[in-house]
Amino acid sequence: MWPKVSIIWLNHNSSKIMSIVLRSLESIINLDYPFDRFELIVVDNGSNDGSFERIKDFLEGKRLRKRVVKLNRNLGFTGGNNAGFIVRDKESKYVVLVNNDCVVAEDSLKLYIETLEAFPNLGAIQGTVLGFDNKTIDSVGIYLTDLLIPIGFPKNFNEVFSGKLFLCSAVEGTFPAFRVEALLKAFNSQKIFDEYFYGFGEDVFTSIQLWRAGFGTAFIARLVGFHKRGATWSSLVAFTLSLRNYLAMTELFSGNLAWIVRAAIVLRRALTRMPRAYGCIAKAVIESRKLAKKLSQKYGKLELPMSMPLIKVPREKALIAMFIGRALESHIKREALAIIKRFTIE
Repeated sequence: MWPKVSIIWLNHNSSKIMSIVLRSLESIINLDYPFDRFELIVVDNGSNDGSFERIKDFLEGKRLRKRVVKLNRNLGFTGGNNAGFIVRDKESKYVVLVNNDCVVAEDSLKLYIETLEAFPNLGAIQGTVLGFDNKTIDSVGIYLTDLLIPIGFPKNFNEVFSGKLFLCSAVEGTFPAFRVEALLKAFNSQKIFDEYFYGFGEDVFTSIQLWRAGFGTAFIARLVGFHKRGATWSSLVAFTLSLRNYLAMTELFSGNLAWIVRAAIVLRRALTRMPRAYGCIAKAVIESRKLAKKLSQKYGKLELPMSMPLIKVPREKALIAMFIGRALESHIKREALAIIKRFTIE
């Protein structure tokens, strides 16, 4: 018998992309998975543009096990998904997140669950997500450096459809599946993400916590969906939150010196590539120290687990990167390719 699954689908003021939103819901309804073995949990993050009502009307009469949660205010990507996790069917063995601007493949859920069932040491999995143009790679497994610099699966377009399974440092939040047991052990509470992140980088933090709890994260090189990236977030807000959160994690897991190096690299790039965003970048750098302090008070001293695929950056290369970025980029890609060979499961 197929295990039970809860699918959490988060909405916030999506009226401008309603055609994509309804396609996303339709794709979940059409999943090739036993009807009575999965539920859809729609969480509305305090919408006030009429999108919640449109979504409720669309779901009326659909042959689907569903729960609808209406929040009074926007709790961010982290709080909204956590609200869905709390109300899940307690018999669900797995929980799956689907962004409301993501259309999932019909066989994707079975692929995820079959893989997780075959490898009980995996806490989370994701597949290949393309952009809506059917050409751009939108989301693949994430590999991290010890400076908490993330890169995607560093292979060419054809290889992200090879069907192989790879351990990766982290899964990305567009369309991942999590083992409930692993999440409960990672946080010792009813949550998928830490709410301090609000949005961006929370998927990486959760993945690291899964590794610390004894569970791995994996990327399966099969097409699982299509994503309209940037449809639901302001680009400047997304950039600022992402920078703040990753810098905070750098300090939390790798220490003050690593934070200084990473911040210097970011500021150098900003001066040359994004001078107009310099104010937002400076704010994110400052706010990252506050976030790191909050996380440290909450979790204590944290270290990156030795079992996790991790790209080591020699100190001399990190220092050079403060002035010459390409030197570090080539090192990271070369080391990532070597790591992939070591962490291929099948």
